[in-house]
Amino acid sequence: MNSEEVYLKEAYIHYDYFNRIAVKLTNDVFEAEDLVQETFIRAYRFINTYKPGSNAKAWLYRIMKNLFINYYRKKMAHPVYSLDTLISEPASEDKDPALRQYELTKLMEGLKNEYRQVLILFHLKELSLIEISNQLNWPVGTVKSRLHRGRKELRKVLSPVI
Repeated sequence: MNSEEVYLKEAYIHYDYFNRIAVKLTNDVFEAEDLVQETFIRAYRFINTYKPGSNAKAWLYRIMKNLFINYYRKKMAHPVYSLDTLISEPASEDKDPALRQYELTKLMEGLKNEYRQVLILFHLKELSLIEISNQLNWPVGTVKSRLHRGRKELRKVLSPVI
């Protein structure tokens, strides 16, 4: 049996099932369609890694789940705003932006030094995680966890102010 036959007999027969799962994951019919299409395209591209006769649903589910997680992370990192929303919101008038910068700096002094370092390098200097890792001589995993914890701590510090 060639790879196309394996794909059609074992993977593609689950298309409707994964369409329903995608709608539940995304809460949007159009995004669900994109997710399912991308899942089955990926499955077709990598059908040679699939062992015929094994659990095709589990294999496809893992592909879909990973695609969804990556999409969600990208969406959170780069949110998209409607132009209508941006136009209708009143422009904020900072009378003294230096004062706001000073206040933010003072609030950040309450964070642990390693959290503050990573937050500044990542968000203000716009360095990648690998660049931060190289600069601070820390493993990338440590940089990721400190960035995550630093963001959590910063939210706690900023919550009374915002």
